[in-house]
Amino acid sequence: MIELSISFLLIVIAVLSVILFLFTTYLLFQRQREIRFEKARDTYLQNYSQHWYNYLMNDEIFSMVLVPRGSAQVAAIEMIFSSYIKNIMSEKVNQKINEFSNLYLKKFYEKELSSKRWSIRMNALYRIADLQIVDLLDACQQYEKTKISEEEYFQLLKIYSLFEPELFIEKIKEPSINYSESEYRRLFVLLEDDVFNRLFEDFDSWTKNIQFAAIDTAAVRRDMQYIDTLKQLLVHEIAEIKIRALKGLYEIGVIDEIDPYVPFVTSDMWEARLMVAKIFMHAPLNYTYAYLEQLLQDENWWVRSQAAKTIAENREGIAKLQQFMESSNDQYAIEMAQETVVRKQGNK
Repeated sequence: MIELSISFLLIVIAVLSVILFLFTTYLLFQRQREIRFEKARDTYLQNYSQHWYNYLMNDEIFSMVLVPRGSAQVAAIEMIFSSYIKNIMSEKVNQKINEFSNLYLKKFYEKELSSKRWSIRMNALYRIADLQIVDLLDACQQYEKTKISEEEYFQLLKIYSLFEPELFIEKIKEPSINYSESEYRRLFVLLEDDVFNRLFEDFDSWTKNIQFAAIDTAAVRRDMQYIDTLKQLLVHEIAEIKIRALKGLYEIGVIDEIDPYVPFVTSDMWEARLMVAKIFMHAPLNYTYAYLEQLLQDENWWVRSQAAKTIAENREGIAKLQQFMESSNDQYAIEMAQETVVRKQGNK
């Protein structure tokens, strides 16, 4: 019985040794493969980075030596293009990158879309969007029909938003599509103005996450064309939408009239009163002081604090706060005004 057990143990050890040897050999092979890949990539970067600079920035004639031969050189070009896209705001440079990508990288990424590895497919989707390879739109639509992950579908939506806005609008209308606010913002920030504006044309038909994301994206864009759109939402029946619209108008930072904001001075929502106190920072104090004085005496500490800060930011604000302290009977408001004056004068 003992001899049999020892024999069996020796067999197990031998099998495990073979497996370990094969696994180690595989790892060494993969590492050597990575080293060759990195060497080929770095060689291309060393030899052709200056050529790319001359072509993209100095308008030198395009040379066929820049066309990649193999995945390592494609990876090098990805690094070069990524650097230019992130650091150089030039329509001419972007156009050259897009033209090259559609001519010489299209087949490479189309092949990657059929890879069995999820990471490779995702890389292809990212590059199609980043490099504006519009010639692969049809391939992406066919790819959508296969069994794909949520992450892949989200990236497809980004591609549609860039290349086929009408299709993008139709896709996000589908009941099965339900993303978070932050995810929708990532999609909406890519939209052209005319497409983005369509989100407000039939605003109430969208889900709350889309509504909130649309308002927040308008705020991030800080474009005056969205002022009237957001002001129209100040009378919306949903309180959160009103507050988001107020935040958006504050972020844009241009107040052409104060009448739409006055009702919020006495709003039941302290968040709305707070936002009005912030918004009035963008309007002349002689138009807003009466309302800010009222907010300075608000029951909510945050509202009082913001009202005092808004007043103090004005050239005549310190004097106004000092006059208020002399005439007011509201101890909490007086203390807030005092703190603000001391802090403001201490920062000078």
